[in-house]
Amino acid sequence: MDLSLYNAGQLVTMRKADEDDIGIIEDGAFIVKDGKFAWVGKTRELKEMGIHTDMNIDAEGLLVTPGFIDPHTHLVFAGSRENELDRKIRGESYIRILKSGGGINRTIVSTRKASESELLESSLSRLKQLVRQGVTTVEVKTGYCQDVQGELKMLRVASQLSARSGIDIVRTFLGLHSLPPEFNSSGDYADFVIREMLPAVVKIKPDFADCFCEEGLFSSSVCKKYLESSRLLGLKLKVHADEFSYSHGAELAAEVGCTSADHLENSSAEGLSMMASKNVSAVLLPGTAFYSRIKQPDLKKVKESGCSFALGTDLSPNSWIESPQLVMAIACVQMGMKISEAISAFTIGAAKALSLGDRGMIGVGKIADFVIHRVRNYMFLPYRVGGSYIHSVFKKGNLIYSSKEA
Repeated sequence: MDLSLYNAGQLVTMRKADEDDIGIIEDGAFIVKDGKFAWVGKTRELKEMGIHTDMNIDAEGLLVTPGFIDPHTHLVFAGSRENELDRKIRGESYIRILKSGGGINRTIVSTRKASESELLESSLSRLKQLVRQGVTTVEVKTGYCQDVQGELKMLRVASQLSARSGIDIVRTFLGLHSLPPEFNSSGDYADFVIREMLPAVVKIKPDFADCFCEEGLFSSSVCKKYLESSRLLGLKLKVHADEFSYSHGAELAAEVGCTSADHLENSSAEGLSMMASKNVSAVLLPGTAFYSRIKQPDLKKVKESGCSFALGTDLSPNSWIESPQLVMAIACVQMGMKISEAISAFTIGAAKALSLGDRGMIGVGKIADFVIHRVRNYMFLPYRVGGSYIHSVFKKGNLIYSSKEA
């Protein structure tokens, strides 16, 4: 079905995206044909063209943006860890909680026990909440089973989420997330993952392989071996880098040719420059630093390096965040990110971090993922947080959420 939209008070196109220009068209309009944007301009121009489409949407002066892209989530999991927030407030570190049997290790126990149908239903509930906040593409990681059958279960659930929600799911095999109870050595476990898990996983064809490069978990040398093995099997690469300590994660991402390196709270300027030279995106997760009570990534250093950057929710039991708007607010207030930069980081920047050149902007030939917001100015997005401000969400030109029907 073809459609036209007109009377957008601000149409944020991202076609001239830089830190101050996000391609706003006042009183904007566009035409969608076959699920892609076919024309973009002003309402007056659309009326002068006299083109008729199957559906005509009057945006009534509201803000219209590209659909948000969340480039980093762990939304497939079972159980919860609400008590750990109190432990962090009382001074315990993430690594200490992990080594005491909490953290990822606790979630592994719960997720292994959950049936595939139970995991699907709980994950779908979280995914629907993201859609209600304007998200139209989501990256989903495994890593909460850390055995062959469990990781395959998680990948199957991620595949089913797309069919059940109507949005695109980018699937990532997070083979090295934590050391499961069956192993005493990170090196031995990595060898097992390379030998047994990767050959089984690639049959389901995930998009990316990822690992947690962190002191006390998996060293850069162990991660390098895993990532290189993943690349040989046809997977694109990501890495959790330098979150709690400087672990040479940014340098590793550049060396092995990752699409993105994520977190980066403790990355060196040299590592970030290496990433920029290899076109590796920086995925910043300020909500995670907020919940973990650690310093935020150094945005100034990231920008000075020349890295393109994205924002993600890191929706997980550690940082249960289902709102891009909240993440934007934290990025703006605590990191000094401009509002225009935050919107760019959840659209065109996030698309780049997932190697998705077909979306993240409102431009001719791009996939017609867009959101109508119940505000009239883009600066409201990180400013007015906590309410239901999404009017409607469209995926490939099809309505997938309307506040009128919720």
